[in-house]
Amino acid sequence: MKELRCLSLDYSIASTAERDAAKGMWTALPGLKERGIILEAVPVATCNRTELYLRLPPGGTVPKALADPHARVFSGEEAVLHLLRVLLGLESMACGESSIVGQIRDSYGGAADLCGPWLHRMFQGAFRMAKLLRTCYHPGREPSVPWLMAERLRTHELFPDIRALIIGAGEMGTETARILSGLGVAFSVTNRSGGRCRMLAEQFGSPVLPWGEWMGKAGEFDALFFCTGAPYPVFQACCAEKNQYIFDLGSPPQVERDNSSQAFLLSIDDLAETAGEVTAEYRKKLRKLESEAVDAAQSICAELTALSAETYKRLVLLRAERIVADRANRTARKTGADADHLRRMGWSIVKALLSPAFSESDPHARRLWKILAGEMEDPDDE
Repeated sequence: MKELRCLSLDYSIASTAERDAAKGMWTALPGLKERGIILEAVPVATCNRTELYLRLPPGGTVPKALADPHARVFSGEEAVLHLLRVLLGLESMACGESSIVGQIRDSYGGAADLCGPWLHRMFQGAFRMAKLLRTCYHPGREPSVPWLMAERLRTHELFPDIRALIIGAGEMGTETARILSGLGVAFSVTNRSGGRCRMLAEQFGSPVLPWGEWMGKAGEFDALFFCTGAPYPVFQACCAEKNQYIFDLGSPPQVERDNSSQAFLLSIDDLAETAGEVTAEYRKKLRKLESEAVDAAQSICAELTALSAETYKRLVLLRAERIVADRANRTARKTGADADHLRRMGWSIVKALLSPAFSESDPHARRLWKILAGEMEDPDDE
């Protein structure tokens, strides 16, 4: 467990630009793994966080190529608990939100070449436990980033009789549409993909604005919600109308700021400053979920430890088999006896000596396997 690390940059300690810049370090991961400086890695990127989960060699440290001075570092069991808390939404800007699970799953699925048995087991266990805990202890409908954004519409002088435009019909755009519908706010939808746009519009009975036309007609709306996945800004704040509400839900940002603009602009970075106050009351309902997460993380750690014990067992047996074969061959050369017969006899003795520990799974037995795996070496030639 000591070799596990999580390097975490989230909305509370780093801006969107800083989190995006940290992703540049990930290009070093394949080379570091190939040289054995790291054993496994899973980079994670979501709207509000950039994280790197690592398994290091025994006694290893985080390479300088991956170290970020601003990142929080979690080790061992702390890293497992942190991952579980992230999946439960307990570390999210919109506390308790569930969309984070899909984003983490996508990141994990994209790390196949870097991941290995330990991190596979850790992530699979965390997904399983998070689903169980949500089912048993989640208090109900959770806040979301679109909800936190849309709540600001209440300060608009025309609310709720305003017209909104949702730019982007993906997961974030769909959630925004659901929130606006609940607030009784009329909205139109635009998206690069016309099929997805029509599906979302039909679901809520909203008009569709063709992608090629939305920028020219943006000034006709009281509020704009940017929910695209573009890696660059698709709108400039200077183009906004006076007193128009602009909500930038993108990471990286979808709206290029302009200090001269008289529009109201709210980005994810802006939202981070007040999200704690808005969700304070809801967070109280998550206390049971938080306490249960600690026990669940310990359970995941126990599974990881058991996995390592099995790995050590296999390593011990492989080395023992090699030692027996070497001894049998040398004895056969000296005495003329049959090498296969000697090997079978020697292997029977080794299995008899090790068999009492096979059925044990307590910490002392695990330490025994680890010691044997680390200290059993091929004998020197006599």
